[in-house]
Amino acid sequence: MRFDFIPYFNAGEVIPWTETIEMMRAQTAVAEDAGFTTVWLTEHHFAHNGYLNAAPNPILICADLAARFSKIRVGQAPVVLPDWHPLRVAEDIAMLDNITGGRVDFGVGRGINERTCLQFDVRADKRDDKKSYAMFRECLEVILKAWTQDPFTHKGEYFTFPQPGWYETNRFFEPHDPRYHAPDGEYIAMSIHPKTYQKPHPPVWFMSNAPFTFDYAGSQGFNLIAMSAPHGNIKACWNAYKDAVTKATGTEAVLGERVGMCTFMYVAPTMEEAERDIRPAINHYYNYISGTRPSGKWARKGFLNKDEELTAQDRDSDWFDFLQSRGIIWVGSPDYITEKIEICQEAFNLQHLMMLQQYPGLGLEKVLASLSLFAEKVMPRFA
Repeated sequence: MRFDFIPYFNAGEVIPWTETIEMMRAQTAVAEDAGFTTVWLTEHHFAHNGYLNAAPNPILICADLAARFSKIRVGQAPVVLPDWHPLRVAEDIAMLDNITGGRVDFGVGRGINERTCLQFDVRADKRDDKKSYAMFRECLEVILKAWTQDPFTHKGEYFTFPQPGWYETNRFFEPHDPRYHAPDGEYIAMSIHPKTYQKPHPPVWFMSNAPFTFDYAGSQGFNLIAMSAPHGNIKACWNAYKDAVTKATGTEAVLGERVGMCTFMYVAPTMEEAERDIRPAINHYYNYISGTRPSGKWARKGFLNKDEELTAQDRDSDWFDFLQSRGIIWVGSPDYITEKIEICQEAFNLQHLMMLQQYPGLGLEKVLASLSLFAEKVMPRFA
């Protein structure tokens, strides 16, 4: 089993970022000692009310944590590619990979906050789902070219590199290298520096729950981490990924390999204590995020298997009981969490688990206690 985590960043409350960064460092210290593989940093913008107040630049936080800890890998969950210029991402991730000596996992996604991308690039407006997804894929294509081709060029629907019409006048580039300049000095191909430390590049991880993404990621050789979901939906998506890998490689892939599951998780000595700590936070959090999707993608129906309908109990329960009964969140004792992992191993060969603890109002002490208890009482059972 591989265990990763996303640091708690005090969702739902505006606090100084100096405090948030210290909280992330404290959690990463526990995780590195426990043998977690990767600490993943999420990306959000414009969180004026304290919700979704993760770092706007996860790459910078990755650099800070990697400089302070020598073993744990650093990843982004994700870099929201349409919010960035692809050449900047290519340069920054490559630099981070060199700084860390190859401890980077490159997480990519389109993001979940519709109002954000529009502020960076009107072409990435998520209200046009097809268009924003096409832009996301082209951004990734540019980044991979920049890392693996020297020189490289790109001409797509959204980006052209290099832009035509630039003629080199700097004498230090003379005589012109024909790989990069035409005889008249026009810039016709380009290169970034540095190249990545890992070859051919850092592992690429898609962060997505969209079913069609599993097929695409598998066909391209990318890894994938998705939020926890009903087992039927997980099996369908993971089987699509396995089939795509098998088709692309010509070798029978194994269900559960190169895919991971991110789960809201909290561990306490007893079930009663865990539920008492987390029930208010879960109800608060899911009441908030269920209002972020006018189309209903985060409504309760979205947490059911494809062929299921809501029961009366589903509708009448609070969010905590609904999600806990459906296995979407794991809140309980070490034995309870262990059982949940074992069930997923049996059901769809779970090999990679990402721990998420974003509980409004919980406090760092309880987050650290949960993380430590998980490391001491759960992880050794899967060594």
